[in-house]
Amino acid sequence: MVSCSSKTPVAMDEVLWERGGQYITADNYSSFFYFNQKVYNGPGFLKYRSGEKKEEGNLKNGFKAGAWTGWDKEGNKKFVGEYKRGKPHGQWTGFHLNGKKKYEGNYKFSFQVGKWTYFNNKGIKNLEENYFICDEDCDDTHPDLGKLLDSKEF
Repeated sequence: MVSCSSKTPVAMDEVLWERGGQYITADNYSSFFYFNQKVYNGPGFLKYRSGEKKEEGNLKNGFKAGAWTGWDKEGNKKFVGEYKRGKPHGQWTGFHLNGKKKYEGNYKFSFQVGKWTYFNNKGIKNLEENYFICDEDCDDTHPDLGKLLDSKEF
């Protein structure tokens, strides 16, 4: 059984059920999703089929939330990013296999916003893109979210 107050990260694929991006406990599991009342809150991780850790972070109300870290199958850090209600939302940084920064930028409602900077595998900036930025009243239905405004190669 999985306790909602667990502080030890749980293997999400092994002990939780995923429905539409939300993770629930197996307590009183029903094939009718709306009967499941127990969403998971706490740390968790996902693994590749081969057993290596793929991602790790926290879940809030069953959704990925806050800072998450991802790795490739060889254990190299792949990304560090933030989630809100299971969608990328906030600062993200990606890494090349050699550990050098690959990209950095921000998401809002899972859309790229603001300035995104990309680097080659030597850590040298080679591309900069600017995406539409919403004001505070903007929501995830705004037609310009994710719209690339300009791009500059170096």
